[in-house]
Amino acid sequence: MTEPASTPSGVYRFTSIARPVDPRYPTNRALLVVVPLLAVVSVGLSGFLALDGGTISIALRSMLTSFAAWAVTRELAPDDDAAAFLALALAWLAYLFFGTDAVLLPFVALFLVRIVNRSTGLPARPFDTFSVLGLCIWAAITLEQSLILLLAAAAFALNATLKEPQRHHLVAAALCLAVFGWLLVTGRSVMSGYLTIRDWSIVGALAAANVRVIRQNRVPVSVCDVFAKPLDGSRVNAGLWLGFLLGLQALLTDGRSAWLDTPVWACLLAVPLSLFARRLQQLLER
Repeated sequence: MTEPASTPSGVYRFTSIARPVDPRYPTNRALLVVVPLLAVVSVGLSGFLALDGGTISIALRSMLTSFAAWAVTRELAPDDDAAAFLALALAWLAYLFFGTDAVLLPFVALFLVRIVNRSTGLPARPFDTFSVLGLCIWAAITLEQSLILLLAAAAFALNATLKEPQRHHLVAAALCLAVFGWLLVTGRSVMSGYLTIRDWSIVGALAAANVRVIRQNRVPVSVCDVFAKPLDGSRVNAGLWLGFLLGLQALLTDGRSAWLDTPVWACLLAVPLSLFARRLQQLLER
């Protein structure tokens, strides 16, 4: 998202997981225009669609939901700009028609995936580790989704074992498991949601579609923000699966309502849909 440099500068001197939206890039400039525009349209449609909240609330929720979907999808599919904007559109429509505006889980996914895929090119700093650890614990308790901690542990463990590992993240993984165990002891439910065969069929179809995405994009083309080198394929693929599992744990915990509670599923749907659209376009051009 930002112009590659030989050494960290700007915000990257302090954090490895914050990615500023640099307007020098066309896609980022488009985002800076589209998101406020969607907020204006949302306010304009609020009376017709009976959206809850005042003008400012509707505008902010519209912008935050659409931006979160865009940002998460940029991490799940770094080579596919179109997928990010498709996710943005799907998330915005879900907000308008279903009230999908819960963004805590998407931001948990965003930062956990960044730790794993290292899209900035930098390993997590101590501040990043403690911040993400605290965010995951808070989200697990606030959302009553204890499984978030298991996936946070998996994310830290992946970062500690994949290429250029940070071994001390095994300690962070252990802390996540310890808090998860504490929540179990205190009586927190883990998998209390009810899913139908149709739900499981959709989950299976999305899982298969994302397997297809991984097979098609084994070697990333995108380069990291700070150093002009391609992203690591194993890390990018691990990040995609992590995002998928974070959405799945919400379903296992909250049941069918989780489909429309959060824009995470808009992101996971947009990635294979964008790939399918590209393949279809290539066939038509032959």
